[in-house]
Amino acid sequence: MSHDAGVDARWARGVFRKSSRSNGSGDGNCVAVAVQGGEVAMGDTKSPVADTYAHLRVSSADLRGLLAAIKADAPR
Repeated sequence: MSHDAGVDARWARGVFRKSSRSNGSGDGNCVAVAVQGGEVAMGDTKSPVADTYAHLRVSSADLRGLLAAIKADAPR
């Protein structure tokens, strides 16, 4: 996992997609996600770092594991 404020061209804002579940009220509560190779980067669109939203980067496998654990523990 990486939390990196450095600019990496692979993670420029143009490669991020805004979540369709983001708040549509215009208050800026938006999550952006990008996938490059085996990494996933996530960030907050109202708080970009340099020219990227990549506040948090994890491997695709780690993210799948986290999501599976969350789903398994979710109330039914």
